[in-house]
Amino acid sequence: MSGKPNPKPEPKVYAGVKWGLLQPTVILVAEYAPEPQDHIKIFRELYRKELYLDEFLAVGREWREELKIRRFFCDPAEPEFITRMRKARLPAAAAPKEQDLARNLIKQRLANTREGRPGGLTISKECRNTIPEFLKYHQPEGKTRPLEADTHGIKALHFLVLGLSLEATPRVRWI
Repeated sequence: MSGKPNPKPEPKVYAGVKWGLLQPTVILVAEYAPEPQDHIKIFRELYRKELYLDEFLAVGREWREELKIRRFFCDPAEPEFITRMRKARLPAAAAPKEQDLARNLIKQRLANTREGRPGGLTISKECRNTIPEFLKYHQPEGKTRPLEADTHGIKALHFLVLGLSLEATPRVRWI
């Protein structure tokens, strides 16, 4: 043991999942570098309509093995799918369904990236379906929520960011 602290903790890999059938099912895979970087780098996406659960589970197993995914943070709308993932030995958890909080967290991370601060978020150009969603994503003037059209990848990112915020933040026990 050299006695030197590890200044750069190893990144860990997580995934966000948004279910769909007639709408696309989306898996976004990200490397999360803990503090001091506190950075999320989205580097792979699956974005496909008519993806049945057995096909999804096969992709999940393959990617977990290849990429060492620690946890899949899933859309809580389909608890039975999450149960099936767990039965298939995929570490799955329902993410909170707090979309306003997710939008705030993503907005802050994007601002941190623009300003060169820790706590950022980047998306690889390989995510060919999610990037155009960001380019179209906006909140109409006078409205309190953004338009919902074509936000499948963004919703997967919501579940990823919300899940990571719980995973990376230590639980506090009040006595």
